[in-house]
Amino acid sequence: MGTNFFDDVVRMDLTMDSKSSATAGLLFSVLLWGVSFPVIKAALGEMDPFFFIFTRFGLAALIVLVYLFVARRSVRRLLDNRILWILGITNAIGFAMEFFGMTLTTASKASLLVNVNVVFMAIFSAVLLKERISWRAKAGILAGVAGVFLTTTGGDLSVLGTGSAVGDLIIFTGGIVWAYSNIYNKRAATELGLSAMDVTESMTLTTTITLVPLLLISPLSFHVSTFSVSALLYTSVVCTFLGFFLFYKALKTLTVVNAGIVMLFEIVVAIVTASIFLGETIPPLGAVGGVLIGIGIVLVS
Repeated sequence: MGTNFFDDVVRMDLTMDSKSSATAGLLFSVLLWGVSFPVIKAALGEMDPFFFIFTRFGLAALIVLVYLFVARRSVRRLLDNRILWILGITNAIGFAMEFFGMTLTTASKASLLVNVNVVFMAIFSAVLLKERISWRAKAGILAGVAGVFLTTTGGDLSVLGTGSAVGDLIIFTGGIVWAYSNIYNKRAATELGLSAMDVTESMTLTTTITLVPLLLISPLSFHVSTFSVSALLYTSVVCTFLGFFLFYKALKTLTVVNAGIVMLFEIVVAIVTASIFLGETIPPLGAVGGVLIGIGIVLVS
């Protein structure tokens, strides 16, 4: 009995250590992503959104291909599964909607509307994974939807036809697409026996391939400057390659929905940095909406 007790303690210790490491990695990734919102918003003044998003993932994909070539690892295994393609396609759609929507709205509101996807994950988990929606999750969904309404409109329905509201709606819809995508994030990280690096590589390649058609409707405008090049390198190498690697690694230990509470940190970082560097502010009712979104994320987590 004594031996079993100490074995259980050791296993519990290792589990807690694993979860702590996963949470720390996820916190670092959402820090990187939080900073990316004002960076993207500013960089969109120097390049077309569709060119920007394709180049972001294209550069990351180039890094992946060079790494696979040097390591003499197969590319085909990263493209030969339906789950991986669904992950890449939905990820591409979500990012395309975010980047285009951000040409019409602020970085602060974008961070709120993107992260509401955590609330909708509860719905997709129930529909796709047959998980029961608790009363807390139902309350969280209602709080999140109410928060989106206030964040988008500020309580004034007359703004619904404005460019900002259209941008908000596009980003919000992209967030719902990501909620669906994150179900496959979890499946790719746990069901396919792939490492976090494998999932990162596959997602980068499939997303880049999916984004190719956007170049047909893009004016391919790009003003070369120190900032625009730096923004591309930051979002492609740091946010895409490193950020997603840490995210997928965390998902192997944490649940998708429980990871949502950590994602609240991304909103805080985005709003603070956008306020400091872009001078953005959120109106009072919009701020109330942000709080409701935060409450919704906590309730479903």
